[in-house]
Amino acid sequence: MKKVKVGLIFGGKSAEHSVSLMSAAAIYKHLDKERYEPFLIYISRAGEWCLTENAGFKEEEYKKEKFHSFMPWSAEWTGVMDADIYFPVLHGPNGEDGRIQGLFELAGKPFVGADSFSSQLAMDKITAKILFAQAGLEQAPYLYFTENNHEQIAELSRKKLSFPVFVKPCSLGSSVGIRKARDEKELLAAADFAFGYDNKVIIEKAIEMRELEVSVMGNHEVMVSSPGELLPSREFYDYEDKYLKGETKFRIPVTLGDELEARIKKTAHKAYRSLFLNGYARVDLFLEKQGGTVLINEVNTIPGFTAISMFPKLWQAQGISFTELLERLIAYGFDYFKQRKENVDEGLGR
Repeated sequence: MKKVKVGLIFGGKSAEHSVSLMSAAAIYKHLDKERYEPFLIYISRAGEWCLTENAGFKEEEYKKEKFHSFMPWSAEWTGVMDADIYFPVLHGPNGEDGRIQGLFELAGKPFVGADSFSSQLAMDKITAKILFAQAGLEQAPYLYFTENNHEQIAELSRKKLSFPVFVKPCSLGSSVGIRKARDEKELLAAADFAFGYDNKVIIEKAIEMRELEVSVMGNHEVMVSSPGELLPSREFYDYEDKYLKGETKFRIPVTLGDELEARIKKTAHKAYRSLFLNGYARVDLFLEKQGGTVLINEVNTIPGFTAISMFPKLWQAQGISFTELLERLIAYGFDYFKQRKENVDEGLGR
């Protein structure tokens, strides 16, 4: 049987570059080499591309490679880079925001994960929050700002929210750029910090809650995992806790009772559909400690695939191995590409 050539794209011009390397290493390790022939495409922090045989996934080692300014389908790579399907593992901006997906769509190449439009919707937390509200999903109170105006930020936060609050860049993941503020001084410092990462910032009321995550995958028919719970070792699940210390504990799956679990899974399914998603995603939710209200937080269209990442762990808890999970995601990519091509051909009268 002919192997399927899978172009694994990782690294990227993003603050989440290091996380991408860890995710790509795990995917490469668990990909069934009897069925798939992976080849590696590394993108540096400067946005340069290289085709590499180095499967060490160490940033320092890749600096020795020969890089190209952009075009991955240049004449020099013709044939070598003729993948059957591409698997982007680029977290954050320039990877999860629809840009790389748009490149695949323009080139007419199948790829794993959400299309360019849905990726943009999910990556922009403000747009996603508006669509969540339109779908009737409950959320924590929030404000957003497009300018780092200290006076306006302080005044509106004081009137509309109460401390403590979380301050977040609009379009990053992996808890990059997020700080908790307990007073106005911390709020303005956190705003300066967040605006260093993005030109739009969200300020969200901190609530007494439990952090839950649900894995979702599928195109027309969608599978929703049972929820898992994060138990951060620090005050909240920040970047250091996620990827450096590794002290966070997980309950996978978490026992919440049939009625509550059904509500959580319904919320996750609705959030996935509200952003017109395909392929796969991880849905992050809050469960209020008082009242038990399920709140949508955000949706990640390229969640982590590291050794501690919830997305594969939740499926493993339901009997789907990492290797089988990758097979399903690749199949969803091929199916969605076929569907889009048929729609385009029909629209052109072919």
